Amino acid sequence: MSTKISKEDLKNPDQVTKTLRQGFVWTTTHSKIVITAIFAFVVIGAGASLMSYLSTKKEIATQEKYFSLEKSYTEKKRGFEEAARAEMMAATAKDKKAAPAFDPSKKASGDMQKDYGTVMTGFEALINEAPKTVAGQMAALNLSDIYLSYKKYDEAAAALNKVEAGLNKSDLTSGLVWMQMGNVLADKGDCKGAIEKWNVVTASKAFNFAHDEAKLRQGLCYETLNDSAKAEQLYTEVSNTADTQNTDSISSREAAKYLRLLKAKKNL
Repeated sequence: MSTKISKEDLKNPDQVTKTLRQGFVWTTTHSKIVITAIFAFVVIGAGASLMSYLSTKKEIATQEKYFSLEKSYTEKKRGFEEAARAEMMAATAKDKKAAPAFDPSKKASGDMQKDYGTVMTGFEALINEAPKTVAGQMAALNLSDIYLSYKKYDEAAAALNKVEAGLNKSDLTSGLVWMQMGNVLADKGDCKGAIEKWNVVTASKAFNFAHDEAKLRQGLCYETLNDSAKAEQLYTEVSNTADTQNTDSISSREAAKYLRLLKAKKNL
């Protein structure tokens, strides 16, 4: 996403606010991509390691239930996404006759219960049965993702809250849950609460993979709270990651853009 700011943007506070909001939406989308990739690694690529971690019979049985639910959810979600792409291609094709076939019946209905009701019931039952297990935490992440896609923020927060007591500061899945809890609170407009959740992530070396993303989100929230100094500090830390770690991450590039915008606003 481009966040280039023109002179006209800087003269117009409403446009600046709009740009920041667009950035916040972008980082939320980016986080989902990261979470999806990590899920793929944990669930598929590291299945053997995960199974060795799940030492008790109850946890193994719960994990097996999760795999079945996760498969159903993934297939449903992929089907809806493919239908949405097919509809877009059909609508934008110059040659309508040559456009790919589109089946409207495969689209998401927009009714959460109709689209995901069965899967949601399964995730909810798993969370209630074993909220302190890795399987329960992963179920809560998926369930919150469904709620967020329908803008049901309170329900998403409630699903994640059910597994919080079982989180620890050295387990990867716990880090994902705390990140998502912050995302949900920010979407609800509770930036103070969101920053607290992301602080848990940035304070743990085990969650190093999410530090830049968490700090970028915190910076955006501090701007919302009119704490420009703290926002500038965080943007600077993230933008410097590319130099200190010899990496060029999306988060560091975005942070550099927000930092330039923030400094430009201060000089108006």
